[in-house]
Order: sequence, then C-alpha cells, then structure tokens
Amino acid sequence: MHNFARDAVSARLPRGVARRGQCPRLPVADGEAAGRICAQGADFASKKVFQHGGSTIMRNISNQAGDVPARSATRKLRRAACAAGVISLFGLAPLAHAQSLGDALRQTTFQGMIGAIHFDYANNGHTSKSTHSFAIGGHLIAHTGSFNGFSVGLGGYTAQSLGLYSKNDTHYDSELTGSYFGIQSFRQAYLQYQTPKVEIRFGRQLIQTPYANQDYYTFNPRAFMGVAGVVNVLGNGSDKVDAGALSLEDNPAAFSVFMTRMFNYESRYSSSFTANNRYSCQNYSCKPTNGFIAIGARYHGDVGSTQLTAQAWYYDFYQYAQLLYGQLDVVQPLSNGQAIFGAVQALTEGNSAGNTTNIEAFTKSNASSINAHIYGVKLGYSFGDGSIALVGNYAPTEYNSFHHGGLLHPYNDLTGTSFTDTMQTGLSNLGPGYAYGVTTNYAFLNKKLKVGVAYIRYLARYGFGGDAANYAYAPTTNTPGISTYGFSSSSYVPNQQLWALDANASYDLSAVLKGLSVAEDTDFAEAENRSGYTHYNNPYFSSRFYLEYNF
Repeated sequence: MHNFARDAVSARLPRGVARRGQCPRLPVADGEAAGRICAQGADFASKKVFQHGGSTIMRNISNQAGDVPARSATRKLRRAACAAGVISLFGLAPLAHAQSLGDALRQTTFQGMIGAIHFDYANNGHTSKSTHSFAIGGHLIAHTGSFNGFSVGLGGYTAQSLGLYSKNDTHYDSELTGSYFGIQSFRQAYLQYQTPKVEIRFGRQLIQTPYANQDYYTFNPRAFMGVAGVVNVLGNGSDKVDAGALSLEDNPAAFSVFMTRMFNYESRYSSSFTANNRYSCQNYSCKPTNGFIAIGARYHGDVGSTQLTAQAWYYDFYQYAQLLYGQLDVVQPLSNGQAIFGAVQALTEGNSAGNTTNIEAFTKSNASSINAHIYGVKLGYSFGDGSIALVGNYAPTEYNSFHHGGLLHPYNDLTGTSFTDTMQTGLSNLGPGYAYGVTTNYAFLNKKLKVGVAYIRYLARYGFGGDAANYAYAPTTNTPGISTYGFSSSSYVPNQQLWALDANASYDLSAVLKGLSVAEDTDFAEAENRSGYTHYNNPYFSSRFYLEYNF
C-alpha cells in the first residue's frame, strides 16, 4: 500500500490515519540499516485512503491513479511551521484552547494502531531476491492540548517479527522489522506552536512533501529531526490542534508556504536518527551529510467553475543535488457528480555544492554530476464513486551524468509523485525513458470496499538486464563491473520495455469492530526478453497484506 496506517502522520490525532507507501525492492544502505527501498507509488482514488479518516485502509494516489483533487473549500489543514521568528514577525494570536498548563495536559489526546503485515516478493528471474516478511506492530501517539499556542507531541512505533520466519532464512526480508527482527523508536517528539496563520514544529517529526516524506507503508515511517513549518498567507489553516505530518496537501488556506531545515533522519529500517541519506553509505561505510532544506508553496481556488491547484517546490539535498518540482491540477465539474480532471508536472535536478566526491562514490567515478528531468501529464474522468485516467511521463537522456539522466532522491522512494509510478517501478529509479498507461479507482458497498487498478508500460533507455525490479543505485560495495554511472549492473539492456499491473483493494470492517480494516496490494511486473541478450524468467510478483485496528 502507500503511505501506511493511521499514524502520527497525516491526520489529526483525534481522527488520525496516515497513508501507505509503495516501494520497489532496492538493495541499499538506508541510513544505518541495509534493506529494500520502497515507494509511495500508485494509490487509489480517494485521497483519504489510509491517510485520514476512521478505518479506511486505502492508499493515497493523488498523483497517480488519476485521483480528482477534493474541492478546495473542503480541504483540511495539514501541518505547518516556518521558523521561530515568524511568530513575532506576524504578531499572530495562538489558538484559543487550554486556559492553563494543567488544562493543556488534561486535554491530551491519544491515537493508536495495532495490526499485522505480511509481504511476499517473488522474482523468478533472480530467485535469490525472492523474499518474505511478517510483523505485528503499530504506534501510539499522544498530543497535548494547546496552551498559548504551544503543544507537545510524542509518538512511539514498533514492529516485531514474532519468529514466523526463521532468522536463518536467507529469504527473510528486513523491510518490516529491520536487521534485528524488531524495531522500537520514538519517531516523533516535538514542540509545536500553532495559530490559524502559522504552525511551527521543532524536534523529531514526520513531514509529507513530494521529495522528502515518510513512505509510510510499513509500521515505521521515515522520520526527520529539525524544524518545519507552514505559513498561511491567504486564508487560515485549521482552528484545531494539529497532530499529523506537516504538509500542504489538505490545507484549507488559499495560499500557503512550507519551509523546513532537517539535519538528521531515521530510516524505515532503523531505530535511531543518523546524519546520512539513502546514498551516503558506500563500501560499507557512511559519510555524514548536512541534511537538506525544502521550500514549497501551494495555491488552490476556483476560476469560474474550474477548480485549480498549483504547487512549486525547491530542495537542496546538501552535497548531493538541488531539485525543482512543479505541478498544476485542474478539475472541471460536470453534472450529476461527474468531472473532467487533468494535471501536468515538471521536475529538474542538478548539482548541489560540493557533491562531486559523493556522486563519484557510487558511480565508479564515471559520473560526477546530477542532471535529471521528468515531465508528466494526466487526463481523467470521474463519475460517482469511480474515476479513470490516462497518465504519462518522460525523462530525457543526459549523457555522462548519474544514470545518464537519472533522478537522485535521498529522502524518499518511489513516492507516487510521478504519475506513472507503480509499486515496484517508476522513472525515478529506471532513469531516462518514458512511461504511459491507465489508472482506475472505484468504491463499492457504500464505500466500504475500495478497489484500484493501474496498468503502466515503461521503456528504459538503460534496462537492468531482465530484472523487473529496478534499483535506484549501486549496492554497498563497488566491485568490478558494478555501479558504472550508478547502475546496478554494467550489462544493461538498451531501450528495454517493461510493464506493470497494480491491483489493490481495502475493506472497512467497522461493522464488526469500529476501526478495523483489511487491505491487499498486489503488483505484477515483467521485463522483456530480447535476442542477443541473456534470457530470464518473469514475472516479478509482489503481495502486501494488511490487517489493522485503529483506535
């Protein structure tokens, strides 16, 4: 699924549910734990899937499956914070809540989730990479009431294997429980100041932006340490204490700005914060980084009867890359609950200061620069409780750079930001090429049953030799014949064609027990066989099963 369970992420504590993330299987050193890298890929039609609201278990596919943006007037605020000086600078009055510190403590709210997850990955072409994993776990999040605008949040997360699979099982995957068959961590511990105009958060926290986010599809979301915030320039944010991941996505303000400076992060495989990222560990050693900054802005409103949402983002992943991303979404309502919707997106990424040595470390010194571009388009039609959309992305070749035009994304996986991302595959990891396909989303049985399907075809200019599971960068050792230009294999297949079929379903079991839900995500991917190249077996199969209870 994408961006997982009702967490402390994207949702207010009293209602909190977060999103699931989809993820490709990547051999990486993510922070201090090696494992598979995952992504927040293709979600379904309702943005509230697995992210907000009760026991719904769907995924958030806002960019992928052709999801129709919710009407701006009904969007809810996502967290925000800006910088400590903003409070005095704007002279903002805090939210009127607790009258004393004692009242704020008595108004503390608790939200939690417990559940079970089972993953299966079958790679017929590379059976050594076929894996499975199981875990039970969840989270418990406490957030105090607001006293003079200030509140405190604390969130603990855990995942345990229970020994269902032997520790000696060579096919056991550490994706759910880390290298020691269990993860426990306080991923959130922050001080927050919030008014309808400003929200600022200091400490351990979750954020949700296009290219630095939580990838919350297991029990342990990616977390960050630093300061983040939102300023609502036109209109106000929420008048309730916010306890979810900081984001601009559902902010009711017409125009808002997001800013963050993060120093450390905690990977989904680790129980501690480190000064690393997904690329900083090579040759079994890690080189500390300076973290990153991100600045984003979002506007949404109506132009006549047309609903418009525009966003723009800037990232500096210190000593690695600088990235610019923009997206424009348009919805034209029709009669009887129907609508036509469309979107365009563009990304460009280049060098950050002092990155040459870092890039050479995982490109076998063949490349010392980043030069990536990704463009996308989406056109769809929504009707009642369903939608269908055509999607496409294009990434041009840029010779002699990382992946010959590949994207560097140090703090997220296949997030679903690109319209054609699926659970295991996307141009963010494949490098230059193009992708196109169709996505559909439907809700049945009074929206208790939600189903999504996506079929995407890819052409990779530098295919990975028949392995339908693509890898973002080289393994942790630079052995001969590996990691030229950052590819996982020096024997690439030119203009390789691949296809992926994602199917997912969730069912709300609140009639049995309020907060109970079940979900399944399945992905099939196949890479072509070509004469003159080594033949291999396909397909690549992924299954992710979720049972969870939110309270």
